[in-house]
Amino acid sequence: MKKRLLVVGGRGSGEIAMSVFDEVNRVTDEWQLEGFLSDVLAPGEMLGRFPVKGGTNELKDWVDKGYYIHYTLHLNAMAKRARVTAFEELNIPLEANATAVHPRACLDRSTEVGHGVLICAQAATSFGPRVGNFVHMYINSFIGHDTAIEDYSTVAAHSVVGARIVAGKGCHIGLNCSIREDIRIGEYAIIGMGSVVVKDVTSATIVAGCPAQYLRNV
Repeated sequence: MKKRLLVVGGRGSGEIAMSVFDEVNRVTDEWQLEGFLSDVLAPGEMLGRFPVKGGTNELKDWVDKGYYIHYTLHLNAMAKRARVTAFEELNIPLEANATAVHPRACLDRSTEVGHGVLICAQAATSFGPRVGNFVHMYINSFIGHDTAIEDYSTVAAHSVVGARIVAGKGCHIGLNCSIREDIRIGEYAIIGMGSVVVKDVTSATIVAGCPAQYLRNV
């Protein structure tokens, strides 16, 4: 019996997530893709090929009815901490959070992948990394060996995260970043697109540039 899935989110990250689950389904036929929980359109309206089934405030009700979800609202870097807190307060069972790894991703078999994770096409890992719960890895991103990407973090397209890095909870690694090995990235830090990170990044700060420099607090 197929698992019924709802993607929580709207345009952008929500649609990307649905497209990855759709590609996974072409291989596994695992999911019954029911549609979206979104606040950008009314129930019954369509986001691409899939309907909006309700608002994001109904999330727990659908889980209680036996649906799986994939949560994407935390992909907004500036609002991430508040949205993570609100989601965690719902106490959704981890097992109800669906993970999708695109068939064209290239993960080393040693990669540990959590719940609620999205890994897009051409994303890749080296040996021994850990991808925490609710992490999103976008197209052509790379995670080096023995690196830990903690829960709710985002690794944007074309970013390279080197070896033995710890990326703290809720951090955002922007488009086309390069992060040197042995770096520590603090919780909810934001690394601006195109940055080259050569030293540790403090929690809840924004850094950018080549080399990356502190800009301001989140």
